[in-house]
Parts: sequence; C-alpha cells; structure tokens
Amino acid sequence: MILSSESLEIISYLKTAPGKFVSLPEISRRAGGRRRFEELPGWAKNLMSPLVDAKLVEVNARGHYRVASSAPSHAPAKPTAPASRKSRAKIVGDNYFPTNDGPRIVQGDYFPAND
Repeated sequence: MILSSESLEIISYLKTAPGKFVSLPEISRRAGGRRRFEELPGWAKNLMSPLVDAKLVEVNARGHYRVASSAPSHAPAKPTAPASRKSRAKIVGDNYFPTNDGPRIVQGDYFPAND
C-alpha cells in the first residue's frame, strides 16, 4: 500500500501517543495543523478507513483511533554504537559518578588568574 503524505501525517501523530485512542476531530486538528483544520475540519475522515483496512490503525467501539501495535515501522533504524567501545565509567557501591582514571586533557588551572 502506498501512503499519501496526509496518511503519513496521521500515522506519525498517532505514534506520539502509543496505545491511546484519539478522536477524529483531534486527529484532524493535530495531524494537519490549525490552518488545514480551519479550512476543512473533517479532512482526515476519508483517510481513516483505508488505514484501518491496511491494519495500520485500530478503531474502538466509540470511533476513536490509535496506531496499530503491530504496524511496520517506516522510520530508518537508529545506528548502534560499535561493540568494541567500552565505557570506562564504573559504578561502585552507592557512588554513581564515574571515575576519571584516564589522562587529563587540561593540566592545572583551565582559567589562569589575570594579574
């Protein structure tokens, strides 16, 4: 299924509140912006049925919508840190501040006194 830009706006708005059902007027207002909502308050109504049929969006008995829990993600995956890099910070007992055992970048006073 090829999604229009409006459908993508609706899905991205619904992803901001995962698991929460949202009413159609709220979707029309928040996903499209104030200007689009003032010009055509029900612009999202015709787009919701194809999204429900494609199982990207779920609807409850009251007619409120939420993003489907098993919807495929269209966002690119975030890169992960290389496995070879290890942090030198250690938590010892109740001390949650990392120790600095490595070389210091600045030796002595960083801001010398102006005499």
